[in-house]
Amino acid sequence: MTSPDAPPTSRRELRAQAEERSRADSAEIPTTAGHSAAPVAAAAPVAAAAPVAAAPVAAASGDIPLVTPRRPVALSWIDVDAVGVRRAPDDLSAAASAYVPVLPELVPRRRRRSPAGFIVTVVVLLALVGGYTAATQLWTLDNVTPVVDAAEAPTVTAPASAVSWPADGEGAVGIDGVETVAASSTDADAMASITKLIAVLMVQDEKPIAVGEDGPVRDIVYADRADYWSFLGRGESALDVPVGGTLTQYQLMQGALIASAGNYVDMLIQDLWPTDEAFASAARGWLDANGLQGITVVEPTGIDEGNSADAASLIALGKLAMADPVVAEIVATRTAQIDGVGEIDNTNPLLSDDTVVGIKTGGLFGHYNLLAARDVAVDDTTVRVYAVVVGQPTETLRADETAELLDRVAEEAAVRQTVAAGTVVGEVTTAWGASGELVTASDLSVLLWNGASATAEPQLELGDARDDGDTVGTVALAGPLDDATTDVTLTGDLGEPDAWWRFTHPLQLLGIG
Repeated sequence: MTSPDAPPTSRRELRAQAEERSRADSAEIPTTAGHSAAPVAAAAPVAAAAPVAAAPVAAASGDIPLVTPRRPVALSWIDVDAVGVRRAPDDLSAAASAYVPVLPELVPRRRRRSPAGFIVTVVVLLALVGGYTAATQLWTLDNVTPVVDAAEAPTVTAPASAVSWPADGEGAVGIDGVETVAASSTDADAMASITKLIAVLMVQDEKPIAVGEDGPVRDIVYADRADYWSFLGRGESALDVPVGGTLTQYQLMQGALIASAGNYVDMLIQDLWPTDEAFASAARGWLDANGLQGITVVEPTGIDEGNSADAASLIALGKLAMADPVVAEIVATRTAQIDGVGEIDNTNPLLSDDTVVGIKTGGLFGHYNLLAARDVAVDDTTVRVYAVVVGQPTETLRADETAELLDRVAEEAAVRQTVAAGTVVGEVTTAWGASGELVTASDLSVLLWNGASATAEPQLELGDARDDGDTVGTVALAGPLDDATTDVTLTGDLGEPDAWWRFTHPLQLLGIG
């Protein structure tokens, strides 16, 4: 192009054009202090990077023009009019493809791992999970065994005795093995010849003989015969003696307890307690030692009304006497033969009943007493019951009232107290939530009387039992007269923990925590 407006074709031309414009601009600089600007010689071309030196500034007065240097302009050689400017489009209508906004990612993308590393990680994780699962599924349950807790032991108690008492005097009943006694009153009354039981038992403590033994021998002299007549003269019961013969301790005990002979009691204790005072003192100590504080003794035969006792204490005395085999043998004897004396009959009218086994009568001036014992069969258990009446107006009435009391107490003694089948005696729980009750497999019953009680004693052993109906122990019920035992069974299935419980409870399986 030849037009002056044609763009330069080389960098040199561009620089030349820039220098011309620079000189033109310098020529137009105004003068200072009234001076017109002097023409400025064209500057020689300089390198682009060299700075333009400032011309010296004239003094405050003079005719030299003041020239202000022009600051170098970057890229001044470019002709902005000759360079085209391309504007950005105002909208996206001319875009070659659809607009897709690109937003910054909220979470930076992870660097992608290689497939091999990913596979190794997965394999390791699967191996760990598989090993853990296998361990929890196969681990033993030693650390999570079911827990057995015993329940409050069931107790059975017999109701109080409700026998009817005699219209006259006092009465009491009891059962061997049961400590409690039922009595109509706590008042003391004269014992009469029942006192002889105490004398015989005291001798047995001092000079005991066993069943089949005769014991020491006493020579019988005329003075003994004289004592016999003296007893009869005073209206006391007495038994003849074989003067010139002998009587053994066993025979003297027979005469005292079977025939209720006062003179035989005297001969039995004379060498131990020669006076009534000595005997009474010894008797007090013996009674206290045997828990018979309700009895008072002043002499050995029972003729003195000072020998007294409440009815309940006489039941206790009867139990103590029947516990001595020799005494029990003698009081159960209906008739006996004593050498030199003959046959003697027992004063106890109730011995005609084969179930009655003793013990002793007493009578004092229209005041009749009877202490008796009877053996009663209840199923496979023999129960010994006792009854006593004191102060009956006639001998017949004392026998009838005593027999009636024996019947009533025997009926009460035959009533069993029962722990029913299915009674809960324990509970079993497991760590995995299963539980079950431990119950008696059958009824437990024992003989109890007059407020006596018995408590079941379970022996629980779960072992490997896990199913409903499995035996997990026994329970025993022991009364004073008999006892009973039955199995304890499990109700409900305990099973074993499922796979999920095992998987989620590793610490319990391991016994940790």
